[in-house]
Amino acid sequence: MKRILIALFASTLMMGCASPAFDHDNENVSRNKGAAGGALLGLTAGALTGDAELAAKGAVAGAVAGGVAGTMHDTEQARENARNAETADALRQDNRSDAEKRADELEAELRVLQLEQQIAEMKAAQDDSAQQAE
Repeated sequence: MKRILIALFASTLMMGCASPAFDHDNENVSRNKGAAGGALLGLTAGALTGDAELAAKGAVAGAVAGGVAGTMHDTEQARENARNAETADALRQDNRSDAEKRADELEAELRVLQLEQQIAEMKAAQDDSAQQAE
């Protein structure tokens, strides 16, 4: 039993060395979670046999396997984030020609003039109705 406790303590220390950060801001979060989970599974499997040495070996093997799987996930996530950033940058760029940009500017200016005319007509109508009410 004493050996099992020593193995449990040792595996806990090994998991702590991976990184204390398990939040999403850490770029190695999947690696850390995989190593911790693998160590716990390996330790549990080894501890069920009653052999402390086997429990320690199971913890190490589980931590390595979980860490490798987590690293693969972290790498894929980083690639996905890079692709998303590249796509977002491409979508933000204005790919219109100078003629298209000028045409859009003129349309906007015409729309502003139309709106100003409508406002002036509404004010004139309001003034007329106010004079008639007096």
